[in-house]
Amino acid sequence: MKRPMTTIKTEPKKPGNQTQTPVIPEVSEAAEGLAGLKPVNAPINEPQSSDVAPKAKTSSRPRDPAKNQRGVSAKDGTTKAKIERAALHLFAEHGVDGVSTKQIAGAAGISEGAIYRHFSGKEELARSMMLSIHGRLTEMIVAADEAHETLDEKIKFIVRHYCRIADDDWELFQYHILHLHHFPKLADSPDDSPIGASARLLKTAMDKGEIDPVDPYILSAMALGVVLQAAQAKVFGYVTGPLAARTELFTRRVLAVLNVHDEGA
Repeated sequence: MKRPMTTIKTEPKKPGNQTQTPVIPEVSEAAEGLAGLKPVNAPINEPQSSDVAPKAKTSSRPRDPAKNQRGVSAKDGTTKAKIERAALHLFAEHGVDGVSTKQIAGAAGISEGAIYRHFSGKEELARSMMLSIHGRLTEMIVAADEAHETLDEKIKFIVRHYCRIADDDWELFQYHILHLHHFPKLADSPDDSPIGASARLLKTAMDKGEIDPVDPYILSAMALGVVLQAAQAKVFGYVTGPLAARTELFTRRVLAVLNVHDEGA
């Protein structure tokens, strides 16, 4: 006896162009799988323009009102600080080119005209915040070079403080990671940057015989990448928790990249 066939009904697809935002997969900290992660500036199959920002993992939790008052270059609680913090949050969500001064004003709870009392426009606002974090990291590396004698001590200082700066204001550090490419000529000289300051430090170490003589800028980029690539992985949700919890791991990997000579070897 034949069984009656069962007809499966399907819902017809609704017409219209519906786009979906790609979801970054959650990966556990134990897996630490970075195999599919692309650098921010890496080419992809579709053409990119400066109007398209990399999609960072964002939290659905309501923002802490106190954080909305924290300035980048401005004093906390001032109108300028509110503008900076609102802009940071929007830039992280939509990119620099995807945000208008009207949106920034609305997020800060001020009039659009108030922005122009502190900045000539959105570009100056975005640039000034990038210069703030860029300059802070550069000065920290210079301080490490001046305060410590051996390369090993300098690296430990730099890694420790890089992580502290990132954890102290993650939103600002995330902005630095995702949108530095928006400012190809941020400083007056390429040496006025974390890579430039690190290259000078490494050139001194080469002259002292602490490491082998190679291109200091290449070596600087490789060493800083130990922390920066891990930070980028955190932006996209592959890594969780404060970077400072991994300071010892980062330090060992940086020293391995530099191939620091063991004393007495």
